[in-house]
Amino acid sequence: MYKSLFKFGIQCLMIAISLPCFALETKQNGDPIGTNFPKDAEGRVFHLGIKKGDVANNILIVGDPERAKLIVKLLDSPETVFAYASNRGFVTYTGTKNGKPVSIISTGMGLPMTDFTIREVRAITEGPLSIIRLGSCGTPREDISVGTLVVAKEAFCISARYDAYHQKERSSNVLDYFDLSTPIKPDLALHSSLVAALEKQSSGTFPVVEATNVSTDSFYGSQGRLDPEFDDRNEDLIDTMMSLQPNTGAIEMETHHLFHLAKLSKGSIRAAGCAIVLAQRKANIYLTNAEKHALEVKAGEACLEALLN
Repeated sequence: MYKSLFKFGIQCLMIAISLPCFALETKQNGDPIGTNFPKDAEGRVFHLGIKKGDVANNILIVGDPERAKLIVKLLDSPETVFAYASNRGFVTYTGTKNGKPVSIISTGMGLPMTDFTIREVRAITEGPLSIIRLGSCGTPREDISVGTLVVAKEAFCISARYDAYHQKERSSNVLDYFDLSTPIKPDLALHSSLVAALEKQSSGTFPVVEATNVSTDSFYGSQGRLDPEFDDRNEDLIDTMMSLQPNTGAIEMETHHLFHLAKLSKGSIRAAGCAIVLAQRKANIYLTNAEKHALEVKAGEACLEALLN
């Protein structure tokens, strides 16, 4: 399986290199107006730097800007897409796929960047939004291998209980230091469309698994990584999490917040998400970059198909 993915990845990269490049626009926002939801005089939102008309109602969000560049090459005329880089690290591409408007946004990492993206996109669009996240993750499950696409059938959040670290008494219970939220489900129709598109795109070249997703407020402490330089008190975190949520197949930092905001959007946002397993936490194995790039292209194609179905 991985040899074929490696060959496919090389082919994709060669195609990407050979295609014309899009012009990446950068523009400093004007002076912000209003403190509650700041925009400039052109209506550009504060962090994404875009305004009404710059983003479509069908949106694929990714963390890695290089992943976004690969997927943009799948659009109808990649050399003519709208491409805007804000001074806060967000990059927005808008074009068409099979004649239908679609945007690809590189968001960076973590809950705050996801919050900026979803809220500011909602503020400059009209009508319902469909948003799919294509991320990367580690897996705590031994039956899920690197190179698997984990589709989030629900997502919960792990966040540190910051005050607990500053108490005089030290606890032996890891749950005194971390909160696990209640899982939230995606939009079921968009989720089903995503699973079907990924399975079609896979054709047996990579596994597709539906599982619970956990998003965390940090990459190290709240994901159970052991750092001798810090007293994170997280040695039992992953085992405790798996005892409480045994179907957890993906650990990352964004999907729960996407689902959370979709639930708060008064019915205006449909959301679904999937992630490429880069790290097998139990076996201590990482996916190679070539294999990752191959999966980014294939999964990106499937996500676009699901969005525009």
